[in-house]
Amino acid sequence: MFEESDERASDREILSVSVANGIYPASESDRETNPGASLANYKIVHFGDVVYNSMRMWQGAVDASRYDGIVSPAYVVARPNSEVYARFFARLLRQPMLLKQYQQVSQGNSKDTQVLKFDDFASIGISMPASENEQRRIGGFFDRLDSLITLHQRKRLSIRQRSPVWS
Repeated sequence: MFEESDERASDREILSVSVANGIYPASESDRETNPGASLANYKIVHFGDVVYNSMRMWQGAVDASRYDGIVSPAYVVARPNSEVYARFFARLLRQPMLLKQYQQVSQGNSKDTQVLKFDDFASIGISMPASENEQRRIGGFFDRLDSLITLHQRKRLSIRQRSPVWS
């Protein structure tokens, strides 16, 4: 379903991958980005690529990119084939049963040193809808649900900020 991409570039926007926020431009982060001396080994990410942090995959540091850019060489860029809807897989790949499997097939002595290589990732079997159309419908449903949850969280926060404090 995926092929590992190893395209390299240094002249694009740096992207980050986190458990909480998925893939986003590093410039939007509160954390300082320090790519080191050179970006020459950074991997190219295209819109729709599935990217995961090979050292944090067991925590769910994976997403389908909504951006074009570059990521650290420590990340894995998996390019979906034509029959795969990446947004669906971004959801599926964070399921608890799969997180446990990543931990089992990752290499390393402790959680802080475990690395999930692409070949081990690609060997994990999953159940999925065969139709890309059905994958799109399911992925779209969850994207809309996330947007709705975010909207309600903002609304609740706004109401709390306006409420008077009673002594």
